Amino acid sequence: MKSIKTLYTLAAIIGLSYNSVSAQTQPVATTPTVTFQNVSNLPYPLTWTSSVTDGNNIYTVAGYKGGRGGYSSDVLKYSPKTNTWTKIADMGGNKVQSATAYVPATGKIYVFGGIGGVSNNIRTSQIFQGVQSVDIKTGEVKNLNVLNPMASTYGSAIEWDNKIYLFGGSREEKRSINSVYEFDPTTLQFKQLANMPEYLQAAGAVVNGVIYTFGGYDTFLKHQGTNIYAYDIKANTWKTAGKLPEFMSANSVAASGNVIFVAGSYDDENLLGYFDTDNGKFTKLKSNMEPRRAASSAIVNNMLFVFGGTTRFKAFNVSTLETVQATNITPFLKNSTSR
Repeated sequence: MKSIKTLYTLAAIIGLSYNSVSAQTQPVATTPTVTFQNVSNLPYPLTWTSSVTDGNNIYTVAGYKGGRGGYSSDVLKYSPKTNTWTKIADMGGNKVQSATAYVPATGKIYVFGGIGGVSNNIRTSQIFQGVQSVDIKTGEVKNLNVLNPMASTYGSAIEWDNKIYLFGGSREEKRSINSVYEFDPTTLQFKQLANMPEYLQAAGAVVNGVIYTFGGYDTFLKHQGTNIYAYDIKANTWKTAGKLPEFMSANSVAASGNVIFVAGSYDDENLLGYFDTDNGKFTKLKSNMEPRRAASSAIVNNMLFVFGGTTRFKAFNVSTLETVQATNITPFLKNSTSR
């Protein structure tokens, strides 16, 4: 296992390499190449999980273990400082494809939707209709006394100003939804907000009070999206913020400063790019990232971590991944507030 200090040093040196000679002699700017380093693997191959960060550590909630044990009910914690994974809680039942958000004011992760139950057979399980919380210090899991009005699978949850914003996903009979709700963890109240422009399973991140979504999948139309949508939380309005260079779904996103990184996609598992919220431009990057889709990503201390997911480039029984990769994204960042 490599020392995480060594990783940071290596990533700082070779995390981004540019062809400086070409940049000086050619009028067209070269595409930066991002170099990932391998860090400590997950305890087991994992996909269909949901991840959050508290700014210091990364947490995953439940998911699917692939061919090594079926569905998981574990809450795992990754420490970049020690480069180690530990189990901090058990959700008390299997759950995949859920949405999670961490709220600093309470020190808890909140879990919404997903297919849950005690059975390892996803076809006999049902969408989880409630809300759970996980205390990241004590590991205590609570079933809160509230029902989720937009319980779904493949939905998204984002924290801003200690409130949680839920959007998208699919309901029973694989119907995508465009619902958006605000959840207040102190009052346990849901508030309906302006609907998304499309019915989508979509991943997103927030920068300066604006939620950005990237592509997504409509299960009814069987269609992947190419739009970048922006939702202004204060104004409660949606608009189109940009266009993606290709169809995207099953992608993971993570934000830092004014920049949102997108990693992996259903059709393009090598996809890595970033969206600059200041100029509305999406830039694809070259990298050595292991091909993956339905993965997770998070940013801690200017390091982008990409982990888990699946790939079609391996035999079916080993297609779920346990690998974790990290790279330094400092050259891309500006001062801003993001999640």
